[in-house]
Amino acid sequence: MTAAPSASKITVRETLDLLDGPFRAVALGVAEDRYAFWLGSGISFGRVDGLKKIIHRVLEFLRQQIDGADAGCPFKDALERALTLAGLSRDEWVRVDYGSVFATWPDRDAIIGRLTNNYARLLDITVPGKPDDYLLWEGVDVRTTFASPAIEPDVEHLCVAMLVLEGSASDIATANWDGLVEKAISELTGNVPKLVVCVRSEDLRQAALVAQLIKFHGCAVLAANDESHYRPFLVGRFSQINRWAAAPENKAVIGRLTDIAVSKPTLMMGLSAQDSNIQALFASAEATMRWPWPGDRPSFVFSGDNVGADQEALLKNVYPNDYTAATRNQINGQSLIKAYANPLLMALLLSVICDKMKAMVDLVEGNLNDGGKQALKQGIVVLRNQLASADNGDRLDFVKSFADQASRTMTMFRDGSSGTAPRRYNPLTSSPLHHVAGDHSIPSSGLAETAVVAGILGIGVESGVWKLDGVDPSDPSEGVVRVSTATASTKMVLAANGRAAVRLQQNGHIVDDEDAVLVYSSEKPSAMPRSPRSSPGRTGHLGLREVSIYDLLQSATEAADLVQHFREEAAI
Repeated sequence: MTAAPSASKITVRETLDLLDGPFRAVALGVAEDRYAFWLGSGISFGRVDGLKKIIHRVLEFLRQQIDGADAGCPFKDALERALTLAGLSRDEWVRVDYGSVFATWPDRDAIIGRLTNNYARLLDITVPGKPDDYLLWEGVDVRTTFASPAIEPDVEHLCVAMLVLEGSASDIATANWDGLVEKAISELTGNVPKLVVCVRSEDLRQAALVAQLIKFHGCAVLAANDESHYRPFLVGRFSQINRWAAAPENKAVIGRLTDIAVSKPTLMMGLSAQDSNIQALFASAEATMRWPWPGDRPSFVFSGDNVGADQEALLKNVYPNDYTAATRNQINGQSLIKAYANPLLMALLLSVICDKMKAMVDLVEGNLNDGGKQALKQGIVVLRNQLASADNGDRLDFVKSFADQASRTMTMFRDGSSGTAPRRYNPLTSSPLHHVAGDHSIPSSGLAETAVVAGILGIGVESGVWKLDGVDPSDPSEGVVRVSTATASTKMVLAANGRAAVRLQQNGHIVDDEDAVLVYSSEKPSAMPRSPRSSPGRTGHLGLREVSIYDLLQSATEAADLVQHFREEAAI
């Protein structure tokens, strides 16, 4: 039996298998915006400094401030307190050299390792005459480290942003100081406001948008831009963490976080939950309204390689009567998705879009029977899996390409124009999965028929009739995909209706005499005017073929008939 991949090695495709299998309820819960996302520093790993680099910076900062001529130098005293916190042995104390940069100390790694779980106490060390947060504000240099405009969003931030825009992540809580989730959403929307950022209680009074991001340990970006209001809310020191729950200025934010914790299941990504205020918050939420175990879906889910000690402590708090020796392993197993945030968020995004498209298949008008609809839904899953398998290792490039290609496809479909890069992300729908059935705009939008096209293409891929090739999004003459058989490769373009088709022609995306297929969601309109770009006379090519999915659905009852009629009209 092959061992399950580790959280760091698992692929997006393998993560989808988890979401289709033992964590199907979680995937559906995310698609329906039932889960609250709790995000930690792990989602920003590689973008902003982690604890080890921060500890190194603080110790070197103190060392640099030491005045060798001052026997009572307060900075030397502060550094000695930090080293005492690290529990140096007698031999290690002998090797301490305040005149040498910390990077050259022989015991550097050991010191950093011991301080990693004591970072809050390290930041709580004070220097006479300096503010209490001196080591955080100046030593860590939180403004440069976490709020620099040069720091770019990574895979995790972009995927969270797209899930927000898909209506599947309306409640997010984070201990992170960086502004990368906010920056990702701004980039994908062209700076259109979609996210309410809350740090202080007063921030909760902002007008509601698509999602709310509660930064309960503060925000470096806001602190850098408005120091007087937001610097005091940067939480990192031990005394702050212990006082956090009792601080009057935090009462409303804590109330909102508690409401989220009792009303929505929790999905933690990149968050170890080691801070005592996080543990206390969930214990308080449990006392307010307990989550049942077992329930309809896992109430607490962690992304990682194992359930750590801090996460196990949280499970003990939230399942006080159910977490026993007899159930411990079962609860731990149901609470752990063995995938880090990077592949998990990518898989969740693909899963959400796939589930929406499957729900749209049920909305199409026509005579297709239940078996035919089920076959189309399976075809959509095939396409999703093929896309996930296209991950070539450069996941940032993969995610950016996905966002760009998806947006280009949607704008061409709706408006007949591919737009220009960078394109705003166009969600399939801006509402969660369970709203699809009641969304009165979908039947007239052509989206349901586009889901049928995806199913048809997936059926063809699965049966080996054709394969699908990507296109160059920077080339206006390219379609949305190329359908390749053993004998030909055909460009395919989608149009919601006749107006979009005319604009596709006007914008040079289709030409009359080219070997291409124009697929309408709606009825096929009367003959399109010839493109001024087309060549006169015969060219020896098949020319542009027009196919109406709506018309095909009126006659086909089985998926096989639908695919066959599509192939005949498309001449593929």
